[in-house]
Amino acid sequence: MRGPDRLAVGRVVATWWLPTVIACAVGALYVFYSVAQWRALVAPSWDLGIFAEAVQAYSRFEAPIVPIKGPGYNLLGDHFHPILALLGPVYRLFPSALTLLVVQDVLIAASVLPVARLAQRLLGRGGALLVGFAYGLGWGLQGAVGAQFHEVCVAVPLLALGGVAFVERRWGACMAWLAPLVLVKEDLGLTVFMAGLAITWRARGEGRPAVLRGLAYALFGIVAFVVTVKLLLPAMNPAGTWAYSLDGSATGAGTPMGGSTAAREVPSLWDILTTPSVKLATLLVLLAGAGFVGASSPWFALVLPTLAWRFAGSVDTYYVWDSWHYNAVLVPIAACSLLDVINRWLAPERAAVGDDVDSEDDAPASPTRGRRAGAWAVACVPALSLAITASALPLWQLPTLTEDPRMAAAQGALDAVPEGASVETDTTLLARLVPWREVYWVGTTGTMDTPPEYVVVDVRSYAWGGQQVDAESWASAAHPGHSYETVYAKQGFRVARRTS
Repeated sequence: MRGPDRLAVGRVVATWWLPTVIACAVGALYVFYSVAQWRALVAPSWDLGIFAEAVQAYSRFEAPIVPIKGPGYNLLGDHFHPILALLGPVYRLFPSALTLLVVQDVLIAASVLPVARLAQRLLGRGGALLVGFAYGLGWGLQGAVGAQFHEVCVAVPLLALGGVAFVERRWGACMAWLAPLVLVKEDLGLTVFMAGLAITWRARGEGRPAVLRGLAYALFGIVAFVVTVKLLLPAMNPAGTWAYSLDGSATGAGTPMGGSTAAREVPSLWDILTTPSVKLATLLVLLAGAGFVGASSPWFALVLPTLAWRFAGSVDTYYVWDSWHYNAVLVPIAACSLLDVINRWLAPERAAVGDDVDSEDDAPASPTRGRRAGAWAVACVPALSLAITASALPLWQLPTLTEDPRMAAAQGALDAVPEGASVETDTTLLARLVPWREVYWVGTTGTMDTPPEYVVVDVRSYAWGGQQVDAESWASAAHPGHSYETVYAKQGFRVARRTS
């Protein structure tokens, strides 16, 4: 290898080794947590099973029909996330819902790379460690991992890469990274719209063509949103509607368990922001993730669409900050907004050209001590916020996630349902039953002429509300005219097979 080539390779290694180490550490921690969840039989919702069925269908080059939502239910009529088809080949190689958990962990870890790399350019290696770990272990990302797989995990690295490109004024790269968001979830078209406006504002001094490109990109985002919610989702939803509109129908309309609720008035702006009070806590943690000063960046405006549909919605879990996946997309936006402000503080002339600097030693004209001290002070805010709130976040529970003593009994219940069979079950083993079986959730099979061949019940599942349930008697009562017999019963797991 020639001297200049070795020099180039050495520079790349010097630039990327620390961000890579940080990203790998975050990813390893999340994978460890997900595996611990899996071994502890933790099932916070039915969503992992739903996405496992969808990706399994993609792995077979089929439409994402998800029986868990109801017979023949096309999941693209629930939320619009065709980008999940890219996970089909991975699932085909490793057919397990655990695969989706690991994929989510890897995607989140990958988003740490550009953020830590930009922090290193601005604040040196210490900044990469501080910002990289505070971001990677951020409240919304922990919540997403704790809630298990959801489609928004694909948006996290795209938003991180797009945000870094925005800070570095690479408008084409920023637009390219964010464009696929319209294929991740329907509301993210509005986030793309806001990104277009942010680019337009920041590029306003670069001439009319730059402004027009930003406005055209914003138009693309809003058109994608309207087309998705007005045409694509209703066309594939069994009820012919967008199931999550703000009129109160956010109940999974179009499923046997759902339907629309009565239309309601959109609350006032004050109520949207303050009622219930947990919304204020969510806003406070979000602002802390941006070091508070990040709210002055035009990039921070990208949080508005997500906050709007959540806070104006009618579902309590939309409002929270310490759980579920709803905050995942906010974390990279907040982190990049903070770095945008730091970038402009440290070197306004660099912010205008996006020069690349790898460490404190490589920095151009030194900023004043006050600016650098201020930059470090605000960079510490997300880490301080994380330290204060750590006990309320999922990773704090990691030491308690030990293997469930019923694991062998659970495996016995899975083995009692043969491959190719149709099976109805509650949440505990829902996702685990998906590979090679047709899986339904209890309560979504009422319209079937012929009910599932098997019913699997975990008497300890929260799906039963503490009531004592027997698979054989429950199945016979739920499916009049058909009888079932128990073929497996151990440590609370019951499997019944249809006999007529």
